[in-house]
Amino acid sequence: MSGVGLAVSGLSKAYGRNAVLRGVDLTFSPGRIGALVGPNGAGKTTLFRIAAGLQRADAGEVGATAVLYYGGFDVLPLRGTVNGLRRALGLAEARLLGERRMKGLSRGELQRAGLDVALDLRCRILLLDEPWTALEPDVRDELSSRLRARADEGTTVVVSSHELDEVARVADDIAFLRGGRATMKSREEMGEGGFDRARLMALFREEIPAG
Repeated sequence: MSGVGLAVSGLSKAYGRNAVLRGVDLTFSPGRIGALVGPNGAGKTTLFRIAAGLQRADAGEVGATAVLYYGGFDVLPLRGTVNGLRRALGLAEARLLGERRMKGLSRGELQRAGLDVALDLRCRILLLDEPWTALEPDVRDELSSRLRARADEGTTVVVSSHELDEVARVADDIAFLRGGRATMKSREEMGEGGFDRARLMALFREEIPAG
């Protein structure tokens, strides 16, 4: 599928003297799953929040429409019982959790409920920050399948994660952030074998030169 889903150009952001993004240029396409990978503090969440209009960049441009950002259950504007969420949003998956109060759910159950909300809502660009965190193996597999299904529908799906095995399994394009700069590799560029953990670790550790 051709076209541009999410494009950032010359994106810069600093917190005081700490420049987390330094002129970042990235493009993610519809129908593909992209990933942001980098150490803590590399600017992954900042980039997502700027793309979703939740934060302002110091410089640069963002080309994006109909963006949904999910950064954990606590950032969703949802309260009350899971059953109430099901009635309000028509989430069939929420039935699995029944009438239990939110405060009685485990972190993994909350994560799953939040992801169900995010994946059920229609958008052109879906940004998921650490979506595999706290999920059990079978739920991780289900999430990966659902991400692929959304991409196949034409959604631009981008995840950020430290779960390199999951990223290697599902991503079509991976952007590596380090020192405020970014570089991107596609599965096609990687050739035979595509992405694997060893290759990702090598790219993860590489210094990214100034553009």
